Parts: sequence; C-alpha cells; structure tokens
Amino acid sequence: MKFKQTFLINLKYKIIVLFLAILVWFFVKTEDNYRYSLSVPLRIINLSEEHIILNDIPKQVEITFWGKGRTLFSLLLRRDVSYNLDIADLDGTVKFTLDKDNVRMLRKNNISVLNIVKPKDIQVVIKKLVSKKVPIIHQCKIKTAPGFAVVDEMALDPDSITLKGPQSEIELVSQIFTEKYSYENVKRDLEKKIKLVPPKQKHVTLINNQTKLFVDVQKLMEKPMVEIPVKVVNLPKNIQVTVIPSTLSLILEGGTDLLLNVTQADVAAYIDYEKTIGTKNKEHAAYIVTPPGVRYRDVKPMKFKMVKQRKYLNR
Repeated sequence: MKFKQTFLINLKYKIIVLFLAILVWFFVKTEDNYRYSLSVPLRIINLSEEHIILNDIPKQVEITFWGKGRTLFSLLLRRDVSYNLDIADLDGTVKFTLDKDNVRMLRKNNISVLNIVKPKDIQVVIKKLVSKKVPIIHQCKIKTAPGFAVVDEMALDPDSITLKGPQSEIELVSQIFTEKYSYENVKRDLEKKIKLVPPKQKHVTLINNQTKLFVDVQKLMEKPMVEIPVKVVNLPKNIQVTVIPSTLSLILEGGTDLLLNVTQADVAAYIDYEKTIGTKNKEHAAYIVTPPGVRYRDVKPMKFKMVKQRKYLNR
C-alpha cells in the first residue's frame, strides 16, 4: 500500500519523463541505417485500351530497401512506393524479369532499393480486344388481364449488343440473355428497361448492360370471317384440282386496333398437294395463315375433298 502511494506521487511528471526518454531513444535509433523488406503494389502502366491481360498476375512485389530508420518508418506510413510494369506495344505471352530500376517513389529521399525479393519473374499474357455484335434474347413472361391480349411479338430496343473481348473467348458467345422478368395482369402497353446477363466468359464485356422491352397490349376482340377461298398449292402442271367446299369460315381473335384493319384478303387458306400424295385420306385439312398477332378458332368446315382432273398440255 505504501509502495502504491509512493508510486502515484508526481505520476504525471513520471509519465512525461518516460515519454521523453522513449522519444530520445527513438530519434537516436532511427539515425542508424537498416535493411527492410516491404511489399509494394504492382502497377501495370501503358496498357492500351485495345488490349487486355488474360492471366492473373501478382498484386504485390516484395522489395528490400536500405536507409535510415526514420526514413524507412516514414515510407512504411506513407506507402507511396510501387513497382511499375511497362507493357506498352506488347502482344502475346511475355516474360518479365523484375528490375529494381522500375521501383518508383513519389517523394525524393535517401532510401536505396537493394533487390527484388519475390517474385523474380512475371509472365503476362496480353491479347488484343475485338468487337462482335450478337442478338439479345429476352426472358420475359407477360400475363395479360382477362379480355386483353399481347399483339405481335415482344420487341427489344436495341435487339442486339456489341461485345468486346479477346478473339478466343468472344467466339464462344453467340447471344446475350436478359434477366428473367414476369409481369402479371397487364392491361396496357408495356415499356420497361431490363438488365442484361453478362457473359460467362471472364474477359468478355458488354458496351451496355440494359435494353428496353416493348409489349403491345390491346383489348381482346373477335371478328368472324366467312367465304375465305381454299386454294391448292404445289400442283403438278398436268393436274387440275377442285376443292369441295371451296371456302371456309372462322373467327379471328386479337387486339382491337389490329383486328379492325384485318380484311378477308389478309387471311389465306390452302392445301399442300405434295403432302397429300400417298395418303389414304379422302379429305384434307387446310393450312391457315393469319397476320402476326392474330389467332383463329372455330374453323368450318375442318376437312375438304379434292376432285382431281388431268389437264392436257398443248405440245
């Protein structure tokens, strides 16, 4: 107890004296020269925008320095030293032997670079970048509200994207996908920005990471069509065919704006003669073609007879 009381007497002055003693010791010791190894950043310089490094290279270089302790301590705190690797105008696989002359310090001081500890050598694979345009494939699902329909195909703007990367890897990419999106109960036209999925190839990049989705949504409408002529295609020159019955009727379904402009001339019905050869069927279904975005149902009749007649050609 008595020792503790004695120790606490003039404690503030004792601490100050101790601090000054340590400070004097530090200044004395840092006047000496020391050898010290330090890991510094490896910086790539003069890499053109048209080239890329394909392999992994070290991020740090361990270097041994020589100098006064005070200066080395300052260098340790500032960390303003680096190893600069100049790869200007190089292409292909290049092996560099690290040289202490490439060590750069931002401030002038009396520190000397003794040697490179590790790595001694670095191999760098440098390739030229090329560009390539590929289509964008959407991964979007649209579910309209009852009584509405998607008219025509969903559109993307832009519908293609330019890639940039080394030739060997960019050749592996044939298309780019959007992220997956789902829209429910849609009642009106849709216009959304959607993100693109980056390619799996490590060194291939996109010049843009998004596109815009356009979906034409219209109120659903039905429109009856009657007396649409049924034609026969791919007929031999010496065969004449009469279709019985000669017309069909159906109901078209689609968006209001689109169906209002659809006429009988926009709907085609035909039988492919070549596909009927060799069949035992006496009645054949007709192929029906409607404008994009328009569906059909309730086709009447479903089957047709073909009455064949040989046609004599003038010689």
